[in-house]
Amino acid sequence: MLFAQKKKRNGIRKKLLFVVLVPIGVLGAMIIIFGMILLYQSYTRSIQDELASTTNILTDCLELTVRGDYSYEDGMLLKGDLNITDSTMLYRVKEKSEIDTTIFWQDTRILSTVEDEYGVSAVGTKAGPEVVEVVLKEGKDYYSNALDINGVTYIGYYKPLENNDHSIVGMVFAGKRRQLVYKKVCGILLWFLAFSVIAVIIAICLSRPFSNQMVSDINVINEFLKTISEGDLTVILDESIAGRNDELGAIGMYASKMENDLKKLIETDPLTSLYNRRSCNNKLNVLKKQGIKFCVVMCDIDWFKKINDNYGHGAGDYVLVAVSEIIQENIKDCGFASRWGGEEFLLVYQTDFPTVKEKVEQLQKRIREFDFLYNGETIKITMTFGIEAGDKDDSCEDKIKNSDKKLYIGKNNGRDQIVC
Repeated sequence: MLFAQKKKRNGIRKKLLFVVLVPIGVLGAMIIIFGMILLYQSYTRSIQDELASTTNILTDCLELTVRGDYSYEDGMLLKGDLNITDSTMLYRVKEKSEIDTTIFWQDTRILSTVEDEYGVSAVGTKAGPEVVEVVLKEGKDYYSNALDINGVTYIGYYKPLENNDHSIVGMVFAGKRRQLVYKKVCGILLWFLAFSVIAVIIAICLSRPFSNQMVSDINVINEFLKTISEGDLTVILDESIAGRNDELGAIGMYASKMENDLKKLIETDPLTSLYNRRSCNNKLNVLKKQGIKFCVVMCDIDWFKKINDNYGHGAGDYVLVAVSEIIQENIKDCGFASRWGGEEFLLVYQTDFPTVKEKVEQLQKRIREFDFLYNGETIKITMTFGIEAGDKDDSCEDKIKNSDKKLYIGKNNGRDQIVC
């Protein structure tokens, strides 16, 4: 009896397959072609947007963390009076995203993670004439998927590096090795092709619903990447994409990871991992809108320039990182902290003034007694603090200005003190 039913079902299936084979085959082919083109365009566009975003982030980091014009003297890249000839940030970007970055002075690479197949750095080499013409002379961004750099083909994006008077003094570059990118694209496309062929077979029974769902999910990913490319990093990828156990789910996971990495690069200071100035202002405005009571504390490392002069800029960076960790430990249960600029920090305590004063006193004592060990030498530092509680109706800008004034009162009156 069961055998007869099975045979009957198979007969109906064969007839149905015969009737719909041609339209399903055409529809399946169209879905495969459309999906692969859309996937390729989305991926390559995301690569271009990722590279463009990386160059923007690098220039924003340089502009927000250090003030002054760029100059190049004695093999050192300066921003104002500060030597920024440090590839640490560039290698962190490469470590997290496999993106090679370069900072040019005019047409010459002075900081770069680009290496040839033998590990030889591209530092000291020059940009191509077309790049020089478009970026340095015309002041435009430049993108290419076929850049020969140090004997290696890159997909890359160049952005002009400008001083405050808008004069172009160099370039910032972000790129990925084309071989790696195309290998990933081909791998994804091959998986997608195989998956789609299986889907066409299943579509003989399921037909349109499954195909439409796949196209819909691709469009969701495409819209997600488009939104990110337009600068909105608050968008959340639909859970249905993240829950897919296939190539589209993997693409969605990578897209979400890219968004999180970009958000982290944009919101945090690359050296200290504290909030940067812009994200701190955003968080303050949220507290203000929600009516949450808070106190701001502007603080500054005393005689920080002497640390750089006596021990080197590496020691200065070490002290900034160590101080940031101590600040984070002090404030983690009742607020947040940001690197406001140079050796200056802004602390935001979401509690009452007496508690804030007590916490700042503990922080001052902790830093004063802490032994900062660098290359076998002990560095002792102190900090000066300006606390502003203010009224609930005071603007965030007024609170910051008042705490900054109190900080400079303390600096002018001998340093290593708390001014309330």
